[in-house]
Amino acid sequence: MIREYQPTDLDKIMEIWLQGNLQAHKFIDPEFFKQNYELVKTLIPMSKIYVQDVNGIKGFIGLTENYISGLFVEQNFQGNGTGKALIEKAKQQHTELFTQVYKKNTYAINFYLAQHFEIISESINEETNEEEVLMHCNVEHKVKIGKCAL
Repeated sequence: MIREYQPTDLDKIMEIWLQGNLQAHKFIDPEFFKQNYELVKTLIPMSKIYVQDVNGIKGFIGLTENYISGLFVEQNFQGNGTGKALIEKAKQQHTELFTQVYKKNTYAINFYLAQHFEIISESINEETNEEEVLMHCNVEHKVKIGKCAL
């Protein structure tokens, strides 16, 4: 079940955030994420957060308006549709979405491409000096008429 963030979710979200960054970004010094942990912990509640809660939180997506500031899924639940479901939740709320992904994180880039995002530009992250890509997705909202209208 996808639901909105509750303050009691913060510790689990941060655990998933740290493990996800360490797993996906082996090309960045782990100390970078550890040093930013407390800052991110204060910023998380400022975003619109949705969590995938199936007998506990398995993943989350953070949105700052139409920008995906983070999408993380516990390693054991990756590849089972959790990330896709969280993207779909974000698509329900917006007509377009943006996100930035490290260019070396090919797994994430391929995931977003499969969710109908496209790469629109490249840049260098000033904090890590790593290449990033800016990705964009136009979201089509289809309205159903008749018995099955939502």
